[in-house]
Amino acid sequence: MTGKGIVRLQNYCYNIIISVEPKFFRFRGSGKFFRCPQHYCAQGGNVVKTVKSVKKKGTRTAAAVGIGSKLLRMRIAQLRKGEVSELESLEYPISIGHEVFSNTKISFESIRSISSALRGFSALMQEYGVDSCRVVATTALREAVNRAFVVDQLKIQNGVQVEILEDNQEKAFVYGEILKQLPERLKDGNTLIAYIGTGSIGVAVIRDETAVFSKNIPVGALKLHDMLGSLQASSIHFHEVLEEYIHVAVGRFLSVYPGGFPSVSQLVLADNGSALIASLCKAEKKGGVYTIQADSVRELYATIRNMTPEKISFSYQISESDAELLYTTLSIYLYLINLTGVKSIYAPQVDLLRPILQEILLPKTRELAFDRVRRSTLACVRELGKSFQCNMEHAERIAELSGLLFDRMKEIHGLDSRNRLLLEVASLLHECGYYTHPRQYSNSTFHVIRSMDIYGIAEKELYLVASTFLPADSPEAADSLSARQQLIVSKLAAIFRLADSLDQSQKQKLKNLKARLDKNRLLITAESMESASLEEWAFSQAVPFFEDVFGVHPELTVRDAPVKTAKQRKV
Repeated sequence: MTGKGIVRLQNYCYNIIISVEPKFFRFRGSGKFFRCPQHYCAQGGNVVKTVKSVKKKGTRTAAAVGIGSKLLRMRIAQLRKGEVSELESLEYPISIGHEVFSNTKISFESIRSISSALRGFSALMQEYGVDSCRVVATTALREAVNRAFVVDQLKIQNGVQVEILEDNQEKAFVYGEILKQLPERLKDGNTLIAYIGTGSIGVAVIRDETAVFSKNIPVGALKLHDMLGSLQASSIHFHEVLEEYIHVAVGRFLSVYPGGFPSVSQLVLADNGSALIASLCKAEKKGGVYTIQADSVRELYATIRNMTPEKISFSYQISESDAELLYTTLSIYLYLINLTGVKSIYAPQVDLLRPILQEILLPKTRELAFDRVRRSTLACVRELGKSFQCNMEHAERIAELSGLLFDRMKEIHGLDSRNRLLLEVASLLHECGYYTHPRQYSNSTFHVIRSMDIYGIAEKELYLVASTFLPADSPEAADSLSARQQLIVSKLAAIFRLADSLDQSQKQKLKNLKARLDKNRLLITAESMESASLEEWAFSQAVPFFEDVFGVHPELTVRDAPVKTAKQRKV
């Protein structure tokens, strides 16, 4: 027996599905879970009649649903006068994080629970007349060994396509939100941003509002508790065990920073528990951002480090699950504070679903976000190139030439701006294989790039970049890539090889280079004050593969560069 009710709280509508199974939703701002509208009424709420729709004519309404480790969340928003206005926010407790971090898979019971809650979410979407919905999942589902089965079941039972965000995709959304909130504080020196999730920590070094280093560390607050929590009851030195583990696990990843980890002027920490920590540390809040004193964090940690989660829960009047995360999150905070030596930290309130709603309702923001991600991606790649001792002057030239050819060939390659970024990444990193195995440079480059962690680049995309350097008939590419992906790799490789041939001497001889399509020919002209015989030979070697891929014949014409007079040189 199932019924519906609408709960109205502070002019927001809350749709609850009442059934024989216990259903709990947490209303924004209340911090409490309620079994049904009647239970909520006992707390002072009012049940009102179900409305058919709250959507206004001519407006777009969208929903974003996030499947996290501890919560299933939904936000509904509407586009009003060019601005995204939030209408609704609901949370439903789940425990797939504990299941995955302990047993590697999600149980049938949890799948049924998520499916049931999604049906409630869908009913509310109908009430609001939602036009578009995007369902995303993060660490817990990403690491579950049965994730394909879970996604399939949710599609069958609920008709939703769950998009599992890769670490880099998730962190790019989060860093973008942080950059919006802290523009002034990020302009001077280096800023270290750490997003402490339940299953992983995303770390980025920001300089001039651009990420120059990024790492995803597979250790999060909940995962730490599930891995080491059993020691807490049996060891009076548990805090030392936790601190040592964090020092090794996090420090190992930060030690790969090219040239050593830099000095940091600001530390920005974002996580689901930052509001609780800020409250316990009596932090100031300005413009939605908490400023937490480092000494207050040390004092709080010193107070709780010998407490059990039960005692922390009782002492601070918080749930046991929040107490477990508070302990491990504070340990991570303390490590990063000691690493950077800062006196205070900034803690913005970040919600992954907000930028997703922005992308749905304001497609132009997707382009702006991509431009921001692209700048950071290329900045990180340049740092990686330097660490592998690549000739960056040559690499920059090849990236420039690859981009030029890509742009002039738009009508025949059918690739998008995302593919162009992958081509630039490949161009900047094409020499990194020489660092590890100069005799088998192509194969070495493939394996080195494949193992990299690059800001804003998904794992599948990184595999495309790496495959650009493999022979066309390589079994590794054939076995791991779909027919469509193999086609993309072939196109990127053909463009890259042609561009690379134009600076074969690595002396940037060719100047004023231009390219244009003329029916079945790609005409390239350049000027040079030196002999370009090596470039012309290398170009001729790259032509056959290019013709096989595009059916277009490239032609290179190199003219002598005009000699400037003394008067012209002065000018």
